[in-house]
Amino acid sequence: MMRDILRRLQGAALAGILILPWVMVATPAKLVASDAVLTLDEAFAMALERNPDINVARGEARIAHNNVHIGNAGLLPRVDLVGSVTYQDNEAAAVEESTTTGIQLQASYTFFDGFGTVYTFQKLRSSGRLGELKARNTIENTMVSVSESYYRLAEAEQQLSLSREALSISRERQRRAQLRSDYGQANTLDVLSATVDANSDSVAVLEARLERDNARRSLNSLLNRPVDTPCSVDATVRFDDGLTLAAVQEGAKQSYADYLLAAEEMRQADLDLAIATSDFFPSFGVQLNYGFSETDPGFMVDLDDPAEGFSAVLNMTLPLFNGFKTSIARQNAKILQHNSRLEYDKAGMDLEKLVADTWEAYQNSLTVLAFQEKNLESAELNFSRTRELSVLGQVTSTAFREAQLNLLSARQQIASARFDARLFEIRLKRIAGMLLRKAE
Repeated sequence: MMRDILRRLQGAALAGILILPWVMVATPAKLVASDAVLTLDEAFAMALERNPDINVARGEARIAHNNVHIGNAGLLPRVDLVGSVTYQDNEAAAVEESTTTGIQLQASYTFFDGFGTVYTFQKLRSSGRLGELKARNTIENTMVSVSESYYRLAEAEQQLSLSREALSISRERQRRAQLRSDYGQANTLDVLSATVDANSDSVAVLEARLERDNARRSLNSLLNRPVDTPCSVDATVRFDDGLTLAAVQEGAKQSYADYLLAAEEMRQADLDLAIATSDFFPSFGVQLNYGFSETDPGFMVDLDDPAEGFSAVLNMTLPLFNGFKTSIARQNAKILQHNSRLEYDKAGMDLEKLVADTWEAYQNSLTVLAFQEKNLESAELNFSRTRELSVLGQVTSTAFREAQLNLLSARQQIASARFDARLFEIRLKRIAGMLLRKAE
């Protein structure tokens, strides 16, 4: 009688021990951290302010913008202050040795050169737009990298939390197996099996912690702050239900930086051809000189009693032969123009393919996510039933471990599927030109 009572008490104790870890498994994992939670918008703002690549790209864009000036294209006159000292030794002259000292203000302006300066200014404006587009492309690429690092850290944090739960269950299972073995209700194989599983889960925790730390360092590096700065991220994912394929296709043609760069480079090739063609035309210019000069015998630099002078020169230059350099430059410009049009057409086709591939991958990831959510329901139900049978002693340790691993795998896969879908959505918004507007 006493033995039956002890056995019932032991069974109740074991049942109580079994319930605790199962409740822990049935409850969704939540990250508990003392660090402040960093949102994705905050990470974007921090990267826009601190990231070195972004700041360098902005600096290069400012340089390109500064170059857009009519003076840089040769459309403004040139003014120089010229001083000269000329020594002359002429035996036939009355004064054999003389020195002429002069100083003059010289202004020159080319008012026609086959419109080369006009085309040069247009090319400078195009280069300014290219600088802005390149900066935007760098910023968008960095924003995508920040997103990938952010959600990689979010996934790593969840995987670490799940691995810790699995280890807690395995250690509790190991303790129960040892307790049952001590009371003669389990054999040594059950204890060894539980120990092996606990060790395996311990290794999984170490690997998950390493992955979390690596992901954190990658994110901190993109945010240009010490790589060991503690931080946690918000694992909540909300999808944009208003995102449509038509909106992405329309925005891509108007906003995708790579495509716009190809279009601008094609315009530059047209301007290069126009500039090369302008070298065949004559150029007309004017030069005005106003100054003072004085000639003294011997070698003497002096302007005590200078003579005032003014001169105006109208000049024309017609290129006749320069070793075929102009012709070769024009031929090469025509080849580059043709190549730029091919690159532009290719960029258009690549963009269409990119939109189609990314949209299909996004839709597929949402389908996978829905499937994984259903799979998680099945895994939770399977584990719940396995728990009930284990309490009754009708499930082996192998079956229990399999149900535990299935549930763990389902939770890990649903987290990965959710973050993958979110990243595809971010890439679509980048293609459509929506990502940078939101980040800024």
